[in-house]
Amino acid sequence: MKAGQIAQLLAPEAADDLQVVAAVEMAQAQVQLLRVAAVRRKLIAGLEVGSVNLNQMRRLAALDRYERQALVRRRRAARKLSAVGGTCTDRGELKA
Repeated sequence: MKAGQIAQLLAPEAADDLQVVAAVEMAQAQVQLLRVAAVRRKLIAGLEVGSVNLNQMRRLAALDRYERQALVRRRRAARKLSAVGGTCTDRGELKA
């Protein structure tokens, strides 16, 4: 799913500019999190149990940092969206 599609789900139908911007920011952060998860799965699948590859461990650590940054961006955008009347909670979940 692309960021634009996610943003459309998050923003209300009659969204103003602030709501659209917040929805897009949140959607972009979510797409980044999905990319991190995909790369992490590939790296972990390629790990050999008997030997430690320092380069792979560094990449996994870098992914953790990147993931934390994307989580912070998503959380901030969710709060912003909630503050301007959007449709998500502080944890980035859609309201039922």
